[in-house]
Amino acid sequence: MKYTSFAHSIMYRYTFFKAADHCRAALSNILFKRNAGHNKWSNIKHIKGANDQQKSLMFARFSRQMKLAIREQNDSNPETNSKLASIIEMAKKNSMPKDTILNTIKTHSNSKADPHWHEIKGPRGSIILIQSLTENAKLLKQNLNTLVRKSGLAYCDSGAKHLFIHKGILIAKPSPDLINATEDCIEHAINAGAEEVETSGDDLEPGYFKFLCEPNDMPKVRTNLEKYNYDIVHAEEEHLALQKVTLSDIEYEHLAKFINNVQGLPDVIQIYDNVN
Repeated sequence: MKYTSFAHSIMYRYTFFKAADHCRAALSNILFKRNAGHNKWSNIKHIKGANDQQKSLMFARFSRQMKLAIREQNDSNPETNSKLASIIEMAKKNSMPKDTILNTIKTHSNSKADPHWHEIKGPRGSIILIQSLTENAKLLKQNLNTLVRKSGLAYCDSGAKHLFIHKGILIAKPSPDLINATEDCIEHAINAGAEEVETSGDDLEPGYFKFLCEPNDMPKVRTNLEKYNYDIVHAEEEHLALQKVTLSDIEYEHLAKFINNVQGLPDVIQIYDNVN
């Protein structure tokens, strides 16, 4: 069941990477998992049982998000930067140490890093969008060029970002006192200012709902959902593919290896794809 205002009732589904530590430390085997969520929700829902390596990956991710939020708003004060405040709250919910959060904010408060987008084309029309924030764009491009060349991939000839739609994603658990949660959440979504709500899916644990909205509306939607006693476990901006492509297993594993290596670059903030 879902409520939507999107044309043609587009169902958004994501691909995600699941951290594993078989080959190299920290970032070794982050693999695609078909027909499931992007690496956001998968990491968050497993964090309770995560080992130290997986927690380090999670905390590094939050640090990168804070860095981007500070740079986008030119504001390191969470009291006036709502995006930064939201990331900090999610980090705290996932047991990120307070000192680590404060050090991240302090380190990046005067950062001169600039945001960049890199568009890579893979087999069968697959597209990888790479979002970065760096003070040394030349070095990042050199490192990325090396990975692209070694993987036999190439940069897109023209802008591919328009094939993705920018949305805010919130994953929340309703109050246990809510008797008809699956039905009531639709009304709650409308009243909260969300555009769509999904009550089930391969990337959702039972009892959790996914709300989609305009990125700038995320603070408002989150506040309104919390008024209905929803527990927000994930809140982040996404770039969702309007159309997906399907790869063979070999192509899939090859692209997963490339993305795994790209994620190891320190200035990479996020990676998006259009792969089923």
